[in-house]
Amino acid sequence: MTPYRSKALRVIALVARMLLGVFFVVSAVAKLVDIDRFEIYVYSYNLLPLGLSQVTARLVIVAELLMGVGLIANIWNRFVNVCTVLALTGFTIFLGYAVLIGRTDSCQCMGSLLEIDPLHSILKNALLLLWTVFAMGARPWGWRPRWFVWLPVMLAPLVTVFILSAPDTWLFGRADEVYNPDKLTEAMAPEGDLAELHLDEGRHVVAFLTPGCRFCKMADQKLTSISQRHGLDEGAIVYLMLGDDSTQTALQVDSTTYQRAGYIIPKMTFLYITYGQRPLIFLMDEGVVKATCHYRNISESQIKEFLLDEED
Repeated sequence: MTPYRSKALRVIALVARMLLGVFFVVSAVAKLVDIDRFEIYVYSYNLLPLGLSQVTARLVIVAELLMGVGLIANIWNRFVNVCTVLALTGFTIFLGYAVLIGRTDSCQCMGSLLEIDPLHSILKNALLLLWTVFAMGARPWGWRPRWFVWLPVMLAPLVTVFILSAPDTWLFGRADEVYNPDKLTEAMAPEGDLAELHLDEGRHVVAFLTPGCRFCKMADQKLTSISQRHGLDEGAIVYLMLGDDSTQTALQVDSTTYQRAGYIIPKMTFLYITYGQRPLIFLMDEGVVKATCHYRNISESQIKEFLLDEED
């Protein structure tokens, strides 16, 4: 699109172009600040494995930052225009898929800064596409930076995003978490608080969670997505939720916080076993803890192999 002949329109288009760039930068920063939720959102579609979902989430942020910088700088207009239109079109197609499969949760387009469901986000993208088309009429600056200027600028968002927030699978390996095995055995005994759950029979993924804990809820979302992705037995994932001092036995509850029913256990039993750490996740075989993890080092392959071995 050639620049507008009217100087006033060119100025308005330039301002619109820069504001569009600011929008992309804000969107990217909002996702980066709340990267845990964004990467789980990407993973929840069961299209990519967990590790690749974490990398993809960060690459989306990098792409938005680069588009934002390109729009604000008002250089390489044709290339930036094409990238912006393709990105918005791609996001819209993805959101259309989300609507078709019945997703109504926030699309994380603006992180936790603004909750938008997929349908309204499609309308937002349609407006942004019209905005982009109008902004194409801005006249580009009469200079282009040399490679030793633009190359660091292009690499900076990529390096910055992955340094500020490296994927958990890069930073956290499998490690033994601290817990109290004696108290766990005591709780699973015939008169213990966990006796009715029969954790000493078969294989279970046991998650100690607390209501209102942000990372506990995201651990649940990871476990649920892993279970759905690989067709695992949902009954093999057991939620043990912190109760109060008056709770005497493990009672099954329908939780609005988590995606499946869980069991309330007495506060002191919970704290004695976990030493207050949560979320804390056990992989248990016939009542024996074979592996432990927390939110950051949940391993998709480890859980899949552990539960599927039982089913083979």
